[in-house]
Amino acid sequence: MEQFSFMTQIKTHETDYRLSLKSSALLQIFQDAAVNHAQSLNVGYYDMKKHNLFWVITRFHIIIDRMPQYDETIRVVTWPKAVKHDIKNTPRTRHEKKKDDFVFLRDFLIKSSNEEALIRATSSWVILDFTTKKIQASSKLPVELPQNNALNAISVEPRKIPESEYPTLIYRKQVGYSDIDLNLHVNNTRYADWIMDVFAHDYLDKNTLKTLEINYIREVFWDDKIDLFRCEGEKENSFIVEGIEQRTGKAAFRAYLEF
Repeated sequence: MEQFSFMTQIKTHETDYRLSLKSSALLQIFQDAAVNHAQSLNVGYYDMKKHNLFWVITRFHIIIDRMPQYDETIRVVTWPKAVKHDIKNTPRTRHEKKKDDFVFLRDFLIKSSNEEALIRATSSWVILDFTTKKIQASSKLPVELPQNNALNAISVEPRKIPESEYPTLIYRKQVGYSDIDLNLHVNNTRYADWIMDVFAHDYLDKNTLKTLEINYIREVFWDDKIDLFRCEGEKENSFIVEGIEQRTGKAAFRAYLEF
């Protein structure tokens, strides 16, 4: 199955105080779509665990034309696609590796009940060894995924977000039970709530999220303490948000937002 789609109705617990779909709930919908499609392609959680492997998302790039509202019915579509080859690269020797030896891409599209495109997204993933937590080459994947070469929700690949300049500490977060998933680290959907929490009520009342990019840089675990920083981006109403692990002083994630 090259594409996977399903219909869903936006529920109250998925919405914010304006009855719009929360960004964390959006990521949860994307996660459910990816999980269900992976299962149908025989690369789901239990399929991968047989090979001591698991999926980890590394980057998201999401463009929002309109957030779905409470009680609205939407159609969610997802598909894997091939990493674009860089034709400028010189041929590799047998010892050299490049990005498409390790990275997997997956796109998402959310449509209204009348097939209006509401949200477009692309994402990058890697596979890790369950024991060593080291990134594994794509050749370790037990099956070949559909390529979908000509099908793009977003034509660009998720980028590396630049480090913030002159960031301001907004708040501190201690990781707990509600943040942890079955891989024993913070679930990717939880970061979206942390990111949105750096903005004041008054600002969110007057501004609507249009673009969300996230880089997941390091795993975050139970009892880790994360400092959340924010700085303004280059464009008007754009921001970079960083989560810095207190113990190491290293970035756990970085996000770019446009309103």
